[in-house]
Amino acid sequence: MLTTMSKPVGGRGNKAPYETTHVRVPVPIKPEIERLIEEFREGKSQRQENSLMPLEDAVTTARDILKQKKSARVSVEKMLTAIYGQDVEL
Repeated sequence: MLTTMSKPVGGRGNKAPYETTHVRVPVPIKPEIERLIEEFREGKSQRQENSLMPLEDAVTTARDILKQKKSARVSVEKMLTAIYGQDVEL
């Protein structure tokens, strides 16, 4: 479930909903960096940390899968499907 982030407006007391920093960028690659930033704000970035399941949930899911006494192949497929939210077949 990805949501689109609006571009944060600067100013005192208006903080972005994510941690930020500043970096000096060479002028020739600035358009590419701006495109990546825009993709991140629109929720299209593949590098979002929140896209994976939290560790506690992953451990609980792993325990539930192990209790089913299925083959390792089936168990790994179920775990990867649970973590990444996509059907995984090995």
